[in-house]
Amino acid sequence: MAVPTRHLTPQGTEILIETLPHLRSVSIGFWVRRGSCHETPQEEGLAHFLEHTVFKGTASYPTPDAVAEATERLGGHVDAFTGKEVACFYGRVLAEQLPEMVKLLGDLVTTPTFDRVELERERGVILEEIAQSEDTPDDWVSELFYGSFWQGGPLAHSILGRPEQVATYGSEEAAAFFKHTYRADQVVISAAGHVTPEGLLPLLEPILARLAPGLPTAIAAPNPTSPFLLNVNRKDLQQVNLVLGFPSVGHRHADRAAVGILSHVLGGGMASRLFMELRERRGLCYQVGSYHTPYLDSGSLQVSASCAPKHARELVSRSLAECLRLREGGVTAEELERAKLQARTQLVFGQESASSRQFSLAHQTIHWGELKSLDEQVAELNAVTEADVMRVAKSCLDPAQIGLAALGTRRGCDIRDKDLVA
Repeated sequence: MAVPTRHLTPQGTEILIETLPHLRSVSIGFWVRRGSCHETPQEEGLAHFLEHTVFKGTASYPTPDAVAEATERLGGHVDAFTGKEVACFYGRVLAEQLPEMVKLLGDLVTTPTFDRVELERERGVILEEIAQSEDTPDDWVSELFYGSFWQGGPLAHSILGRPEQVATYGSEEAAAFFKHTYRADQVVISAAGHVTPEGLLPLLEPILARLAPGLPTAIAAPNPTSPFLLNVNRKDLQQVNLVLGFPSVGHRHADRAAVGILSHVLGGGMASRLFMELRERRGLCYQVGSYHTPYLDSGSLQVSASCAPKHARELVSRSLAECLRLREGGVTAEELERAKLQARTQLVFGQESASSRQFSLAHQTIHWGELKSLDEQVAELNAVTEADVMRVAKSCLDPAQIGLAALGTRRGCDIRDKDLVA
């Protein structure tokens, strides 16, 4: 696998290129180091609002129809998303279509027009997306969890925003957020596939010239976690959806690999502690899993599951018991090796396409602050010991710091404080 090249412009834009000559396609992403956690309370939902509205027209593609037609002409795939820490506009095309792809994505992040009428129409679409999220239990229970776990901090902001606030946004708000967010030092451009620096960098020059210089960056507000218990009754749901979480480490912490292995052992597969205890032995749920969610200065180790309301209390108490058993007893050698193999397999499988390589380059640069080869990442996983997992289990799986959101509970089946005591 080729070694990626990194280019830094005088204004601070990072460009990452990995040449994969055996491919005939190219994946490219324009990333902005700004997501929902960088919004002020008066701007909640604007990062996501902006992601939608740049597609309503740009200098070279002045109408939504023109943007759509340009996208279809590419013959590949174009999309965008907003996260808590980033926004991304990306696509994958045949190598010969790269110049047109670069032009389209470059226009989206430098010359949106923010037509008032089009934005009013799109605002309705975004409000429908929020309503859909509220009707999707596993999405909504996660929002409830984040809002309480990081209450008072930027990570508590909903990516989609609150409907009553989003309903007030228009072209003026979008343009103002764009002006102070989409600037040269906040943009990362990553590309992987049948592409070379000699071929891509000249295509980027006019786009880079349009990026405004950076502004002084305010010190980010901290994201402390808070223990909580939240029951939200929903009679229209047949199951209770649960997210149970503990404070954990962020992207750049030295223990990130060990926490990942811990999560695999706890709920990462069919042989995991939670799956075996809650589904196979007890029949309390159809699916249950755990995952590590890291951010720059914080993170969470979460367990998610859904079950019949009558089983919710037992599921929570037995989940916590498994967490504490792992905290006190650590992992076996067999569990550790199985978890490492799972982690290595997921890592390698996730690196074997142009799109996954492009995403990996951007993720490492933005979140880790460095690029690591696949061999280096595998070595990081292999270096995790039983003692490492025991140490992070004692640190992370602290019952005094637990947060729990339950959506769809019924009277008499609400999760109680005593259910959180194993």
